[in-house]
Amino acid sequence: MSARPVWNRVFADTPRRPYIPAVVWAGDDDARIDRTVDPDAWADAVAADIPLVTQVDDGTDVGHMIPTSSASMPSLVRLMLEQLDPRTDQNVLELGTGTGWSSALLSAALTEGSVTTVEVDEQVAGAARKTLKDHCRTTLPTMVVGDGLEGHKEGAPYHRLIATMAVRHVPYAWVEQTTSGGVIVTPWGNVYNNSGLLRLIVGDNGTASGRFVGNVNFMWARSQRSKFDGRRFVGDVISDPDTARIRHTLTDPRPLREEHADFAIGLRLPEVEHRTFFGRGDRAEEFTVWYADGESWAAIDYKPGVDSYEVNESGPRDLWREIEAAYDAWRAQGEPPREQHGVTVTRDGQWTWLDGPNGRVDIGPTRT
Repeated sequence: MSARPVWNRVFADTPRRPYIPAVVWAGDDDARIDRTVDPDAWADAVAADIPLVTQVDDGTDVGHMIPTSSASMPSLVRLMLEQLDPRTDQNVLELGTGTGWSSALLSAALTEGSVTTVEVDEQVAGAARKTLKDHCRTTLPTMVVGDGLEGHKEGAPYHRLIATMAVRHVPYAWVEQTTSGGVIVTPWGNVYNNSGLLRLIVGDNGTASGRFVGNVNFMWARSQRSKFDGRRFVGDVISDPDTARIRHTLTDPRPLREEHADFAIGLRLPEVEHRTFFGRGDRAEEFTVWYADGESWAAIDYKPGVDSYEVNESGPRDLWREIEAAYDAWRAQGEPPREQHGVTVTRDGQWTWLDGPNGRVDIGPTRT
């Protein structure tokens, strides 16, 4: 008889530690921790409920130190597995093997089912394969090296599908390879805001639809990374900050940076990226937010105690006015949180909505 896994038992029987490599990067400053150099610091990091970067620069030595693979914080791994809600006899597809720990958890949970896990990086996949072989106490998952955005049709159909990388566009292949009534759980975002955990239910009409169920931040699927990754925002992306149009606005930029406002603005301006730079010393309360789409950019300066804020802009779009308009539209809707929004995926694409699939949210740039 089909049953739900007992997650407390699964996690107790499948500890995280054996799946974490000897070198990780952790903390706000991504400090490098080497088990052979400082075993206590490594053990403390592994035992903590924090994410650990396990690879930088796609495993190369280019020196950019951009995180490219990680072990998610244990509480988040559990949240995602609980949202996936598999039964012990079901067929599950995992996209993004990483260290192999979540693959081992699924294998332990699906006592009568099966797990297929796909990893795009051969180096990461090889390490996970060895670790699983050495430490997985149950039936080993089927391991595939390939592009998770394509799913794995050879093992389809799946009752459940879970991704451990963020996507901007949910591939229709995932819907096709999941049974009617099946569940897809994936991190979802866009260039502006990457913070949604999306839970989709596959319908019998060839579509999938569902709400956001949490706040997460995952690395992008490699083919969906931002075009600005690895580039300095001010200096490379914005190469001419001194040639701007200057004006002032009464809109305080602080509320726009709050969690749900930032998410909602991102739905309407998905291809605009932004970064915040804070002052130091006696200017620590000041900050500047920079926005860019590759052609246009805007920057707004916040200083405490002022009545208006300076805006610098350049390019064909009036980006700050578009951001203000997106924020005002969200406020006019009653400032709904992320979890009132959702996504519908069809063969022809996807759209976002508010309070049900019929409440479509208009997205995209507005040229001036």
